Amino acid sequence: MTKTFAGNFITPMAVVAACLQGAAPTHAQTLAPPQTGIAAITFHVDQAYPESVAWSARQKTFFVGSLRKGTIGKVSLAGEYKPFAADKLMFGSGGIKYDAKRNWVWAALCDIGVSTQSSPSTQGKTAAIIAFDATTGRKKRYIDLAPLTEGGRCANDLAFDPKGNIYVTDSFAPVVYVIDRHFKPRVLVRSEKFQGDNFNLNGIAYHPDGFLLVGKHSTGEFFRIALKPQVEVHSISLSANLPGADGIDLIGKDSLVVAQNGGVDRAVQLTSADGWKTAQVQELGKSTVSFPTAVTSNGKDVYMLNNRVDTLIDPAAQKVSEYVLQRVPVGDSK
Repeated sequence: MTKTFAGNFITPMAVVAACLQGAAPTHAQTLAPPQTGIAAITFHVDQAYPESVAWSARQKTFFVGSLRKGTIGKVSLAGEYKPFAADKLMFGSGGIKYDAKRNWVWAALCDIGVSTQSSPSTQGKTAAIIAFDATTGRKKRYIDLAPLTEGGRCANDLAFDPKGNIYVTDSFAPVVYVIDRHFKPRVLVRSEKFQGDNFNLNGIAYHPDGFLLVGKHSTGEFFRIALKPQVEVHSISLSANLPGADGIDLIGKDSLVVAQNGGVDRAVQLTSADGWKTAQVQELGKSTVSFPTAVTSNGKDVYMLNNRVDTLIDPAAQKVSEYVLQRVPVGDSK
């Protein structure tokens, strides 16, 4: 199966490899020593390669996904991993979000060709979200987004607004989806700004002032998507673009924490003083192991997940089963 990007045909696996080109150092090599006072939660699960993480204050636990196995697990503050949910339709679980209003855990589903369940019929064609009761693990919803757009598809990350609407990015199709509170999906916006090579739209956050913040992995651009009075996409002027920008977490109204990978492998803070027309970029620290992909806050601290997918893609690399949730020093995260 092939996937089209800017007129070129490449496989989903080649997309991942392209994202890793020039990424050094990689694998289990330490990029930088942990900074003084930065805690790390290390957990073990056999070759799961968790791509995303979300904190649930109600369960007092982290939920993590798995690119390799398509499952969801729970990680305690002490680093204990427990299986939580699985489903035959979960080829690879990307973005994970805890829905406190419903007490559900949602996962964005995409098959980039690294899953144990990958097949020609699903690779680069999967875009869906799935929800489980966060207490019981019972499946609550499965919403297929693939029929809404043509070509390659990859649901990557999701965010909620206070009314219960769900917003989902697609890394292969130049769209953002919305699912209303009655669980009816549609394309919210399609834009040429979202097009590009390899992985494109990635992390997404809902801002309490009523707009979306979205990052683009391939170029490091960020966008402000107005929802009223009409949907409009505005480029945010950054002090520096962030190629490899992956998962994001909004801390307050004016601060966004970003996991940046692709060889840079660090946590970055964006701050804005003008309602996200512009933003300043500040490094918060390097990842302690390779390929950070997500950030989440437990209300007190911000943690960055180091995914280590570079070791999965490289056939010569030793596959890993140890992953790190690394606390990053965000000044106003309290």
